[in-house]
Amino acid sequence: MAEKHIILGTAGHVDHGKTTLVKALTGTDTDRLAEEKKRGITIELGFAHLMLPNGQRLGIIDVPGHERFIKNMVAGVGGIDMVMLLVAADEGVMPQTREHFDVCRLLGVERGLIVISKCDMVDDDLLELVSEEVAELVAGSFLEEAPVIPVSAATGSGMDNLLGALGEIAETVVEKPDSGAFRLPVDRAFVIKGFGTVVTGTVLSGALALGDAVEVAPSGLKSRVRSLQAYGEEREQVVGGERAAINLQGLEKSEIERGEVLVRPDTVIPTSMIDIFYTHLSSATSPLPPRSKMLIHSGSAALMGTVVVLDGRELIPGAQAYVQVRLEKPSVIVFNDRVVMRSFARRETVGGGIVLNPCPAKHRLKEYATLLPDFKLLRAGKPGDIVAILVKQAGIDGLRLDELKAYLNFSAKALAKVVDDLLARRVIVRFDNERHFLIAGELFDDLAARIVAMVLDYHQREPMREGMIKEEIRSRFNLAPALFNALLQRLIKTSKLVLDKDLVRDPDHRVRLAVDADKLKADLLKIYDQAGLSFPDYNFLAAKLAAEDDDIKQIITILVKDEKLLKVRDGIFITPRHYEKMRSIVVDFLKENETMTTQEFKAKIGLSRKYIIPLFEYLDQRKVTARKGEARILLQG
Repeated sequence: MAEKHIILGTAGHVDHGKTTLVKALTGTDTDRLAEEKKRGITIELGFAHLMLPNGQRLGIIDVPGHERFIKNMVAGVGGIDMVMLLVAADEGVMPQTREHFDVCRLLGVERGLIVISKCDMVDDDLLELVSEEVAELVAGSFLEEAPVIPVSAATGSGMDNLLGALGEIAETVVEKPDSGAFRLPVDRAFVIKGFGTVVTGTVLSGALALGDAVEVAPSGLKSRVRSLQAYGEEREQVVGGERAAINLQGLEKSEIERGEVLVRPDTVIPTSMIDIFYTHLSSATSPLPPRSKMLIHSGSAALMGTVVVLDGRELIPGAQAYVQVRLEKPSVIVFNDRVVMRSFARRETVGGGIVLNPCPAKHRLKEYATLLPDFKLLRAGKPGDIVAILVKQAGIDGLRLDELKAYLNFSAKALAKVVDDLLARRVIVRFDNERHFLIAGELFDDLAARIVAMVLDYHQREPMREGMIKEEIRSRFNLAPALFNALLQRLIKTSKLVLDKDLVRDPDHRVRLAVDADKLKADLLKIYDQAGLSFPDYNFLAAKLAAEDDDIKQIITILVKDEKLLKVRDGIFITPRHYEKMRSIVVDFLKENETMTTQEFKAKIGLSRKYIIPLFEYLDQRKVTARKGEARILLQG
């Protein structure tokens, strides 16, 4: 048979014989620490491997059974394919038997068996009683129909049966795909003299080869693979489902912590917030409040976080709900990952669940009814629905294609197929082709309709203005430039709007002037033409012409746009004819003189400082002149 990459994890109460049984099966003593040997209990994770009679190799993770080291246990079982739950015949089901079993269920373990250890220490009646107790524990679970095998590591009784059962279960394990991004949650970091820093963990997905560049996330430290091992053998490559030891170049052991994840550079995006479908364990000793602090276990990480029940209710033991977890520091978590939650106040595992959205916005309770249909589709797990909902929930910020790939851990080919289908059906829209930003099609169309409505409303309120300033529209909707430009181009292409320089208008909009507007324009031009450079007082124009201030402002705006008036500064306008006359006077003077002072300008123009200061500054603004000390020099003829 072709070898699959399978990890077996132990589970069970302290001193129920997990490490002894692993040694009997493999010959490896997984208790490597001096303190473990002194105290006779497992403290840290231990590792071994076993070759089954059918030729299948199993990687084995031996976990500590003591309540004080439950966090180490959870760190080890996150990537297992099958579990070996041990119950000592002389003690029966104990607190950590139940807690370890609960952790395995919360992590979605689907295969395993039950071993009643130390069977040589009890009679048949007690063995039967323990078997009944175990059956009651696993009733209705993934282990309900699992083999129950009495063994004695001391005498070897039942060991052949155990090996045979392990082989049968291993044949049912589905191989982990090697697609998706490489992820290895670090459960151990140490130094080998002459080689440097080594990290170990279970490869959750993807593959890694000698010489590959790697990154420690979320810290961002970069390195390269110096050497690889799996099951104690040197390797050119490790793949999903294998226990791996990876020798890293240039990193110190002190720089790497358990809970960090070894990845390829730029393939993951750490998150500080996740939405999950949560199960509050029936064995929990108290309800889960609507908002509570918890210890969140993900992969090999243990993180502090706030758990918010999104429908606002208190969860009684056995209840399920959609919750949002807000982590105190970022971690690498992707769609469909499993998390376990422990109460550090009561020192018990209280629940856990499956990640539905690894990149959500902060939800409010009043949004729950709107979010509920999305959550149900995310739980169903259809790729098209998942991508569409994550893009939808990203709102106007959108999601990049590489962000989707990181959060979902789909292969590039699988994700491209889903995205292309959604684009073709306009369920999503790409609005930045260079960076592949995506937004929900419904939101894109809604924004487009709202922009059109805003422009039409503007025309109603400002009928004498030609259009609305483009940047004003963007800022009112608080849209990224790339998204706004995509919306505008779509509206222009579909003839919903017209862009004229920086003004946006309805294609059918024409400036609708009042009945006397033509006369008002003519009267204003006459006044400014007669005034020459002695510009009239803007504040008295309305009274002089018996017109409304708003009408004066709108007509002058039109005259400026049509370049029939030039705006010197707010409230000061001159005609192009008089500007050219003034410019010629100044240019001619400066062609014969190095500089022109304010007094010289005043003498040439024949006006007071009230007029010449803004006019002189306007010439500077038009780059005809430039200030040099208290005088002006010529910039252009």
